[in-house]
Amino acid sequence: MAKINSRISLLNSYKTSEKIDFEKLEPLDDEELDSWWRTVPGARHFTQAAMEAVEKNFAVAVHLPEVDSDGFIKTFTEKIQRRYTSLIIETFEYDGLGDAEDFVNALTEKFAPNFFRDFTKDSAMEDLADQNLFGGYVFIIKLKNNFKDLPDAVSDFNKATKNDGGAFVFVTSEKNPPPSLVRFSDCLTPYDVQFFAINLLDDAKLSAQEKIYTATLAAKLAGQSAILAKNLATAELFYDGFGFVKKIFPNFDERIFNRAVWECQVQFLLPIVEQLRGRLIEKSFRQLKSLLPVKDEFGKLITDPWDMELRHLHFYGGSAFAFHFHDWEKLELAHQARNLISHLEIIDRAQMEKIFTFAE
Repeated sequence: MAKINSRISLLNSYKTSEKIDFEKLEPLDDEELDSWWRTVPGARHFTQAAMEAVEKNFAVAVHLPEVDSDGFIKTFTEKIQRRYTSLIIETFEYDGLGDAEDFVNALTEKFAPNFFRDFTKDSAMEDLADQNLFGGYVFIIKLKNNFKDLPDAVSDFNKATKNDGGAFVFVTSEKNPPPSLVRFSDCLTPYDVQFFAINLLDDAKLSAQEKIYTATLAAKLAGQSAILAKNLATAELFYDGFGFVKKIFPNFDERIFNRAVWECQVQFLLPIVEQLRGRLIEKSFRQLKSLLPVKDEFGKLITDPWDMELRHLHFYGGSAFAFHFHDWEKLELAHQARNLISHLEIIDRAQMEKIFTFAE
């Protein structure tokens, strides 16, 4: 098997996000959107932080994976509408290719044709705030490209905004420069995505251990994206592995997938293997005790069976036929699994399924 040496995550690894055809991904339904943005702790915290812009009438930029931006805007808009029924909410797409002057021109042309630019003010956003044309409005600005003036647009509006000057929420990806903003990566933890993925696997025909493993693998591959988590968190990810991932993401690097699998196997399989080591020692304690003391190949003196590693059990115990046949099969499997993981190689699914059955 190939050694593991690559970074993880569809969104974060070597421009992989540019190769993902987001149009082919199955979107989150209303229930899943609600669960993600209102139940998952990190996503809920992110949404609440964005709400502060609305509550305090200022501008903020929120950075999140591009593939999830439409779902965020939908849920965020509904949240504002329920809490503040008198506010006027407008969603405005801006290509981001111009500067702040271009942005203000495009915005006011559509929503405030009576705006006259006061060029004694250096900043168009400051002028916009100073004229106070958008009291009672919430603008959700979806940026489609890198908006180089985003930091200045946010800070200039906030310098001049009045108490009821309206609110601007710029929804953007990590590609944009960071002004004072709410960054999704600062709010979300891998456990948030894992929690979401486990719920998606509720009806999957997997054991409890297999579900947790699969949810963790899906979370590693999905990064911060709820949509990627949904498309990955299925029983097929466990049973078909990289073959399943290739169906959705044809250009995804197998080395990155294997890295994610290896990290999950370290997390889940090594503790089970260690539990099995203890049970085998306990069951064959007398036989093993009779073989000691010995010095292993590294000169380590072993006097107590509990100090025997899997390699010791396999070599010394195997040579002395210290284990019953079915216990020897378990030891062989555990020993091989431990060696593979130690050498940065991954264990195949058939072996994993057997090891999961040993879990207490």
